[in-house]
Amino acid sequence: MKTFALIAATIAMTLGGCGNDPESFASARMVQGLVKEKTASARGAAAAPSPKLTRAVLSQVLTPVMLVNLESRAQQALIGQVETNGDVETWSTVDDVSISFRHGVVVATRGLGPDLMAAAGPSGGQLLSSGSTFTRVHTTLNGLDQPIKRQLACTTSNQGTQTIDIVEVAFKATHIVETCDTGNGSIQNDYWIDSAGKIRKSRQWIGQEIGFLVIEDLRR
Repeated sequence: MKTFALIAATIAMTLGGCGNDPESFASARMVQGLVKEKTASARGAAAAPSPKLTRAVLSQVLTPVMLVNLESRAQQALIGQVETNGDVETWSTVDDVSISFRHGVVVATRGLGPDLMAAAGPSGGQLLSSGSTFTRVHTTLNGLDQPIKRQLACTTSNQGTQTIDIVEVAFKATHIVETCDTGNGSIQNDYWIDSAGKIRKSRQWIGQEIGFLVIEDLRR
């Protein structure tokens, strides 16, 4: 995933399909301007304050999008839904980095390098049931492209209700912590789940090399 530029590129690409609406093109130009300013800033060049990702900008995007932050690389991007296969949804960036979810839980990635090829994670009921225990199974590839399966013993705990802000919108959500023993220590996944059972925000461990993805659902 590239840095914030991908956020802008995704929005601009989506807006490009909006026809000849002058307001849509104006929004697209504003977002493309953000790309240039962020790029200049990354090179150390002077740049004027850039516009933020706002609900006004998101309101022009026709497809559902989520914001993903890859903590280990300090990179972020927007992903849009591209495919549904049964209960698995696949979302992708404009440069074909994809993440697949089952009820909001990451079950696969592609394009990140040492990808999570497949995963069996908790069900929605297990996440919402504090104290539930289960086994995760993560499948990755070794240096010979052979599948390696790792089992993680996991337990959930309910941390109570919290208010979280996702791009100018406040949501009340139950904070669920999933603690897993990896065999080389423990990791903690965090989920913020609204009253409808929808994961609004999460921080999920993908693997030793990739680390954590923070995912925010930008839909209202």
